[in-house]
Amino acid sequence: MRNLFNPKWLLLINTLPIILVTFLYTSQYNIIKTLLPEESIKLWWMFGGALALMGLFNFMYTVLLIANKKLVPLGYSFVALSVCLPFLYLYGYNSSDILPWDIPNWMVPDSMIVYLGTFLMPTIAYSMALLVIGLTDKYNEKHTAFKNFSFAIAVPLSWYLFSHIVFTVLRPDIPEIGGHIIAVFVIISTVIFLFFLSRGIYLLATKRGGKGWNKYYPFVKVVFAVLLPLLGLAVNNGPLWEFPGGIFGEFSSPWFYGLAIVNGLLICAPNHKSPTYRLTLFIGRSITFSYTFYFFLVFLPYLPLSVVAIAAIGLGFLMLTPLILFIIHGNQLSEDIQFLSATISKKFLGFLALVGFLVIPIVITVTNLKDKYVLNETLDFIYSPDYSKEYNLNKKSITRILETVNGHKENSRNSIMGTKIPYLSTYYNWLVLDNLTLSKNKIATIEKIFFGKNTGNHVRSENLRNKDVNLTNISSSSQFDPEQNAWLSWVDLEITNASGRSIQEYATDINLPVGCWISDYYLYVGDKKEPGILTEKKTALWIFSQIRNQNRDPGLLYYRTGNKVAFRVFPFARDEVRKTGIQFLHKEPISLEFDGRTVQLGTAKEQPVINKTSALNDGVIYLSPAEKKKLPVVERTPYYHFIVDVSKSDHWSSEQVINSVEAFTKNHAFANGASSKISFVNTYTKTQKMGANWQEELLKQPFEGGFYLERAIKTILYEQYKKNSPQYPVLVVVSRDINQAIVEKDFADFALAFPESNQYYVLNETGASILPHSLIQNPKIQLNSTSDLQLSNTVLAWPNAKQPLAYLPNNEEGAIILKSTDLQLDSDQLKEKNWNSALAMRGQFLAQTFQPQRSDQSWVDQVRASFKTRVMHPTTSYIVVENEAQKAMIQKKQKQALAGNKSLDMGDDPQRMSEPGLWLLVVLSGLYLFSRRRKELGNEE
Repeated sequence: MRNLFNPKWLLLINTLPIILVTFLYTSQYNIIKTLLPEESIKLWWMFGGALALMGLFNFMYTVLLIANKKLVPLGYSFVALSVCLPFLYLYGYNSSDILPWDIPNWMVPDSMIVYLGTFLMPTIAYSMALLVIGLTDKYNEKHTAFKNFSFAIAVPLSWYLFSHIVFTVLRPDIPEIGGHIIAVFVIISTVIFLFFLSRGIYLLATKRGGKGWNKYYPFVKVVFAVLLPLLGLAVNNGPLWEFPGGIFGEFSSPWFYGLAIVNGLLICAPNHKSPTYRLTLFIGRSITFSYTFYFFLVFLPYLPLSVVAIAAIGLGFLMLTPLILFIIHGNQLSEDIQFLSATISKKFLGFLALVGFLVIPIVITVTNLKDKYVLNETLDFIYSPDYSKEYNLNKKSITRILETVNGHKENSRNSIMGTKIPYLSTYYNWLVLDNLTLSKNKIATIEKIFFGKNTGNHVRSENLRNKDVNLTNISSSSQFDPEQNAWLSWVDLEITNASGRSIQEYATDINLPVGCWISDYYLYVGDKKEPGILTEKKTALWIFSQIRNQNRDPGLLYYRTGNKVAFRVFPFARDEVRKTGIQFLHKEPISLEFDGRTVQLGTAKEQPVINKTSALNDGVIYLSPAEKKKLPVVERTPYYHFIVDVSKSDHWSSEQVINSVEAFTKNHAFANGASSKISFVNTYTKTQKMGANWQEELLKQPFEGGFYLERAIKTILYEQYKKNSPQYPVLVVVSRDINQAIVEKDFADFALAFPESNQYYVLNETGASILPHSLIQNPKIQLNSTSDLQLSNTVLAWPNAKQPLAYLPNNEEGAIILKSTDLQLDSDQLKEKNWNSALAMRGQFLAQTFQPQRSDQSWVDQVRASFKTRVMHPTTSYIVVENEAQKAMIQKKQKQALAGNKSLDMGDDPQRMSEPGLWLLVVLSGLYLFSRRRKELGNEE
């Protein structure tokens, strides 16, 4: 225990926490500083400067002690307590001015106000420990456990009597200065209470408790190592008062109870003289010491509240259990080392203790890494799949991960710590989720895909339009750029809220022609014209959602799917008229429609005839409508591709499916009917030709999971595009209820694979008719009530009919052709607002659509390419915000998004940091001790 007086501990306990908390506060201040009033800014600088001086003086003093090879004197403890405690009190008193209530909560972590208390508490606890050990050892003969426990009990007892006499009987009108005096009294008495309590336990643990008391020490160990930890877990987890989520965190897992029992038994086990037995016991105690240390950390910031809790409800002594257990456990390890050092080197024992301490953290880390692997594999299967690969994911692991992620999202606000499991949840979110999360929608999607959970008929609405907020004026201006043979056009809009209500939103969709992109955006916020910020897409959507919740002024543009762009402006006051504008980069004159009003951009007179246009790397080609007309018209041969629902949902029986398919093929036979295929679809898709044995294969299907229709159709379209065959599939879905099919997005991004028709069909039970559905808009909604089997659509063959490399829709629009799906962007050739650069970016996105397994590596490059060109991309978004704090938050969240898995989300609600990373301090401390131990062992050898 005397090793605590080594000054090197101060670097870990004081210097490192102050550096970390300074970094956290500086980062937060740089975001919200423009929202702070002058008085708050002064307080930030005052407390920040005081904290910096405290850290600097402590560091200089530590270096001086180390240089002179001196131990930390007891005087340091008095000075540290007399500085840290008043500093924290003044900070708490001014906290409402340091962080005013009008700062948006999504910009500030919930627990930010307690950061200082959390990070300075190790210094306070260390100082108390030095006082307990130093004063006890110096005046050993004058102290007994009975006296110390008596002094400790007197504190909450005096509080209880004082509160009842003064506040219940006398009921005085206490002035402000009296409140300060009472607060100072509470702080001092709390320090006194913790000092005498800790010293009493220390005396018992070191067998110096006094006559008659030492014999009670085994009983004390049973109480504080076994009974009270189990009682504390039970009380925290709510059986006594049905408190969901736990008061201090969710500790209901059987592992917490199991480790509490094992830890208690190891501590209470008798210390026999056998070296082998004692070494085994020492290793076990070292392993579970991390469990004891964890709860000591969790309750460390709340030790001052224990006295209040004891005086108020009597159960506050449970909050002291981790502290007392920490002292008992630490002293037991010290005794083990003392006994074993007769036969084993102390340095080696220290190394064993460190390795044992790291066992539980390593097990947690390995488990988390396994979850990360399974989660990434699951997200890849859904959002970045390799369509040529067969998957077989572990459903049990997926279930556990979803329960963990859901657990971190639920009941967190019931816990004082703000997370389900303090520190461990934060560590899990950092290691597994990259400090992001899974949205509720994605969790529901995963559950539907893998477990067939019926969440009802949730067809995503494609129309956000508010009919009461209307476009009342539209104008445009276009400028032709002969250097790049393209147009830059502005469309200026005036939008009016005619609803008669405030806080309204304007939302619409813009369908962009092929070869047209958005290259700028602005929105008037009050009288100021705010330019749009091009940012990563999910960052923009999250920021927009948070600002919208605050009824502030965001505007947003982002790709939905294909060439469809969502446009949103919020909020509108009653009868308010707002001005906004969008810049378009396009190759030729175009017409755009905004809520039924058409605007013409560019004129043919100012532009020469456009021929075939290649992107920067010649792997992407744009054909104008005029060039397309020159291509030969061909007609490919159709074949049926049946998609059969074999999920666990309410499906037809196998006999019904067989009868329906056979009846349909009999009435709608093709000349090439032998080419027809069938796919059995649940979580996975199994495809085969429709030979004589397809009925037998249907009977073998397990009928489990969800009907993942989106994946099945995309796989078919991928195979079709890859083969570039003179035949094309007519997709026929065989399912009792198409609304139970899992289709989260439409298939507009796959349009290159279905040039003939953008329809698929759903077969009815009798097989007599089919119902048409769209592949490019609301796929689960029936188009009309009559059968409309389109099998004679012609297409255009490029570059010729003999050796076509691509088939194009036979329409009046331009077309983009991919010469290869293996496209790489050369960022050095990209130019700002350059049409060819935009075409190259679009080409890479389309290529990635058919090879999504590469998207994880390329999406950051695509985002950066969008930033460089200033052209909006499906991975980016234009957003307008109203102040510098919101812009700073965009930068912070964007950095976080780009560093994580692209399929993870910012969350459904504002992300809240529950702890300021004290676990990081623990890890760094462990690494420091480990490196130091290795160095000492090296010197010993």
